[in-house]
Amino acid sequence: MLKTYTIPSVIEANSFELNKVAPDLLHGLRIFDDRSQPYLVGDLALSEGNAPHKTLNSSPDENDYRLLSRAGMLIASKENDGAMYLTTGFPSLSYQVYREKAANWLQNNHVIRYDSSTFSDNGISEQHVSVVKTFVIPELVGCDISIRDNDPNDQSSYFIVSLGYGTFEAALSTPSGLIQRTMVSGSGLRYAITGAAKELMRTHFVGLKTENQFDFGFREGKIVLNRQMISLLELRKKALHQYYAQVISPLLSKTFNDSDFSKASSIVLLGGGALYDELIEDFANEFSQIIPVKVFPEPTLAAAKGYAINSRRNAEGNNVNAVGLDIGNANSVVSIHKEASYGGF
Repeated sequence: MLKTYTIPSVIEANSFELNKVAPDLLHGLRIFDDRSQPYLVGDLALSEGNAPHKTLNSSPDENDYRLLSRAGMLIASKENDGAMYLTTGFPSLSYQVYREKAANWLQNNHVIRYDSSTFSDNGISEQHVSVVKTFVIPELVGCDISIRDNDPNDQSSYFIVSLGYGTFEAALSTPSGLIQRTMVSGSGLRYAITGAAKELMRTHFVGLKTENQFDFGFREGKIVLNRQMISLLELRKKALHQYYAQVISPLLSKTFNDSDFSKASSIVLLGGGALYDELIEDFANEFSQIIPVKVFPEPTLAAAKGYAINSRRNAEGNNVNAVGLDIGNANSVVSIHKEASYGGF
């Protein structure tokens, strides 16, 4: 059984006193960095921060990556105390560059300092976390593990399409793994969101709205500007259809050939983009006459769940917790395998 938690991928430095402003740890994450500077992380940054942010596709050397990974490890250790095997990943374009840095940072004995006064009476606390083994795999591989574990008897081939905030990726998956020749990467949902933001700026004064605020408004289909509620539904529809036509469709056309389509039984959509009816409609319009288009259940959690399953498989025979950590550009997800103790570490 997998237990999964999601936090917005945003941080903000904050040294003000915040007492019982959140109901629990998940919504009250205030974590110290390497220089003992406290940062609001996730939901607390959105509720108490002024301009929460995150670097796009950040490196494991950067502060936001380290704070978000600390948050994930803290949440996982509170759910299941003890040593852990941890799997994480990156999009294919940054995987080779970041994999060693991530492994060196994560596979360690961590002392995570956090301020629990945001949700309790305990004040500054420390959590010791031992990551005895770290696995870094391509994000699309993590998604594929999740799909195949969902139906282990399915031995078919399918196209896997991950529609992330920073990166869009796709490949043909066979029971033996992903076909490297078919792997493709392109701009993610940010392409559509920034396009919609620029269009909005032509007709409205948007002030000092952050990228995260535009992303949230884009998902909600509305945004408050100058104390007026502005609908973004038509603007979003236009931006997503343009994104599909200008980015996704051309890349898939160049990469997947007739032979690939003859092998595949379906197209499986994952990631945040799979929550938008406009993109699902575009995929269906282009491909449904050839092959079924499916949306994977809880598409934004697929990578983290696949990472946790990878940790579980590698942890077999060891008395450790199996954890998956997906540090995304919009949201970060930590997944814990609840049956990860096998005895005899």
